[in-house]
Amino acid sequence: MSETLSDLTQRATSRRAARRPVLVAIGASGGAGALQVARTIAERYSADMVVTSVVEPPPLYTFESNRLLLLPWLLEQLIGERHASVHDRLHQLGIVPPGLAEPRVDVRYGNAAETIADVARELDARLIVLGIGPHSLRHRLFSAGRAWTTGRRAPCPLLAVGEGMQELPRVAVIATDFSPESIHAAKVALTLLADGAIVHLVHAWSRVEAVFPSAALATFNEQYAASLPGRFARMIDAIGPADHVRFQTLALEGRPADLVLAVAHSVRADLAVAGTHGRGALERWLLGSTSSALLRGAECSVLLAPRPPIAKRMELMRHMSGTFQVEEPAAWDAELRAVVERNHDRPTALEVDDRTLGAQVQERGLSLVGASYDPHDRRVALMFSDAQRRVHLTRSLARIRSVAVTGDPRDDHALWIESDDGATLVTFLDRSGDASSANA
Repeated sequence: MSETLSDLTQRATSRRAARRPVLVAIGASGGAGALQVARTIAERYSADMVVTSVVEPPPLYTFESNRLLLLPWLLEQLIGERHASVHDRLHQLGIVPPGLAEPRVDVRYGNAAETIADVARELDARLIVLGIGPHSLRHRLFSAGRAWTTGRRAPCPLLAVGEGMQELPRVAVIATDFSPESIHAAKVALTLLADGAIVHLVHAWSRVEAVFPSAALATFNEQYAASLPGRFARMIDAIGPADHVRFQTLALEGRPADLVLAVAHSVRADLAVAGTHGRGALERWLLGSTSSALLRGAECSVLLAPRPPIAKRMELMRHMSGTFQVEEPAAWDAELRAVVERNHDRPTALEVDDRTLGAQVQERGLSLVGASYDPHDRRVALMFSDAQRRVHLTRSLARIRSVAVTGDPRDDHALWIESDDGATLVTFLDRSGDASSANA
């Protein structure tokens, strides 16, 4: 039977995925846990393992305080010594079985966080495994800062591993606010867990309060609390096939970072998981501060997952909150004008995922003041302006494929437009500049 184009494409995609290596970053010493875990993960994926180490020699200054003097012979000596140290550790740990070639070792000079992220980008790495040393205040304050900075720059997930970790995690705690970012982090985590692992999904929230008692606020809080079982169920469904793990859900009221750390400690977690950042203030508060706090305070390994691409975020948003897909091109112009009418004074964030240029944010804070579709040219025009009409921005999109609006019965969350050239996402923000869905 001859293969279809879809079969060939799928096989090519699988081969590309198999070639994506696991990158393990270690320092001048230690790294045993990171190396062991990276090897186990690489074996699971049948992927290569690449070891990188960054030399950060103390700078030598000339008489001009703003100029560095880097002695070539000293740098070569430091890099050579680091190469030898890494090779010795690989053999001592049994990472290189007799008769087999050892993993590729890449030693570079520069800022550690920037360099590790650059290497991951060059290799198209599927994962960075980084050692964070023993759990002590002195070690974690330094290691957490480096891991956090690397994770913020990295193009792929980062697994920060303690020295005591030797195998795949069996108990994981995942911080979630039901955003696409936290669901994506959970999906990444499941690929790294041992069979039979227990996954604790933890949602921390605070009741909306006012100076004076309000029946409406009380109703809102109770409705939100009542909605949580359904949100957990939709999230587990969005995560996808997970027959090799067992989920447990927990909704708690309080500060997210404190609660996630407390749960991780109480269940003796092997792994704590969070996204590196989210769309608005609520997501930054939950995911940003939580991931940083986990690195500093968790007694286990920590996985940081970067924000997923626009298309993946929209897919997850559709799953969690629902999307109105405008099926007929003849209706696109009317729907676009209706979206402008419903959201005429709301600030927006405009993100463009161009197939040639990649993802980029083009504006944040301007209002969508006009939108139209020309069926003859298959072109959408989006017009933005500030409140004083002093700043204007027009985005023209050609060869439109689909138009969709995501939201709930109360308001719109985002406008999604797909074209032959890529995708455009307009996220509607509340008056403080946060994503509207953060308060849904």
